[in-house]
Amino acid sequence: MPDQDRRLSDKIITAHAQACGEGKMDVAEALLKALEVDLSTIGGNKTENREATEQLEAAFELHERSLAQ
Repeated sequence: MPDQDRRLSDKIITAHAQACGEGKMDVAEALLKALEVDLSTIGGNKTENREATEQLEAAFELHERSLAQ
């Protein structure tokens, strides 16, 4: 899928994973906040909300693992 067709939340998750991988936890924290804001604007479709919740949980789990290292 071309980059311009990806959802913003997908791009934020990718950037968050990169920040965690590089040990830039202050940047990762800011990206998590941005992800929460972006995902909180999703409405209507329950499948989309479930997917958004799973994405957010996975990002927080990665964040916690990265902080523990």
